[in-house]
Amino acid sequence: MKSFLSRFEMFLHGKGLRLTAQRAEVLRCIYRTHRHVTAEELFEMLRRKGDRSISRATVYRTLSLLEEGGFVDALSVGRDQGLRYEHTLGHEHHDHMVCQECGKILEFHSEAIEAAQDAVAAEHGFKVTSHRLNMFGHCADCQAAGKVPKDADESTDESSTSSHEHAG
Repeated sequence: MKSFLSRFEMFLHGKGLRLTAQRAEVLRCIYRTHRHVTAEELFEMLRRKGDRSISRATVYRTLSLLEEGGFVDALSVGRDQGLRYEHTLGHEHHDHMVCQECGKILEFHSEAIEAAQDAVAAEHGFKVTSHRLNMFGHCADCQAAGKVPKDADESTDESSTSSHEHAG
């Protein structure tokens, strides 16, 4: 954790900002969780821990800085659920499947998908520095519970197709 704080401090210094106790605690809190959390959930986690010195605005601003510096990734899950954040340093690369019905996020890694992406990049002479793959659809639980709209399989709406985002 100390190295993450040092790296964040250097990042902030480069932007003319300083590592405050509140910013450090937001970083610690998100690195202690292994879930995808919203800014509000993170704020509530800090409150439950008894930290009343951190405002909601500080959480949002710090998450923005953490994302800009590559310390967290933001994942839009749609369905009015906003952005969910996960820490990235020290994590193995993975992709996501997001249920549009319940918001569940499933992480996965596929060598076949990685190989296909590498092949497409090579075919176009493109040097990939990083990538994100987020697939949107309906999880097995929602399908089994009959929560999936009947026309879900025929949907052509952009939010139900695979989206590829390149991230730093």
